[in-house]
Amino acid sequence: MRGECSVSQAAAELGLGLTATYKLTQRFVRLGLVQEVRRERRAGRDLRFYRAPAAFFVPFSVRPLEQMGEDNRRAELQRFEVNLGRAMRASLDEAWGTLTCFTPSGETYYEIVSLRGEVFIPAAEGAPLILSGWNNVALTQQEARELQRDLMALILPYLNREPVGEIYQIGVFMAPDNSPGNA
Repeated sequence: MRGECSVSQAAAELGLGLTATYKLTQRFVRLGLVQEVRRERRAGRDLRFYRAPAAFFVPFSVRPLEQMGEDNRRAELQRFEVNLGRAMRASLDEAWGTLTCFTPSGETYYEIVSLRGEVFIPAAEGAPLILSGWNNVALTQQEARELQRDLMALILPYLNREPVGEIYQIGVFMAPDNSPGNA
C-alpha cells in the first residue's frame, strides 16, 4: 500500500519466502486486492511490479482476524517494548528492577520496585510517561460494554490529529478470555 513493489521486494519486507509471496500475490490479484502496475524488461522473464489500493476490504475467509491482529500486535509490541525500556532506563537507576508476584487467583504479575523497597508509581510526579501491563478483570457484560465505551471515549479525541508534541504509542486490548480455566 506504500507503493509499488516486486514479489521479491514484498517477500523481503514481509519476511516470507519467495514462493509463498508469489502465491499470495497471485491470490490477491485474482481477488482484486493487488494489481500489476508495470513490468521491467530483463533477461528471461519480465520483472512485475504490483500495488495495492490505498484502502480495500479483505474478508476474514482470506485473512483471518487473528492473523491480522497478531501481525499488527507483533510489530507494535516490539516497538513498544523498546520504547518502554528506553523510557525506564532514562528515569530509573540500576537499583530498580522487577518483583515477580502472584494474584490470589494464581496469575503472575510484575511489580517495578527498588532495592530499598520503593514501589514504582507510574502516575507519580517525575515518573516516566509510561503505562504497561496486562490486566484481567471480572466484569458483567454490561460493565464490559461500559468500559469499552469509556476507553473509546478516552482515546478518540487524540486520534488523527496533527502532532503537537512527542508521539506516544498506546495499545488498549479488550476481549473475553475464554481460555481453559477462565470460561
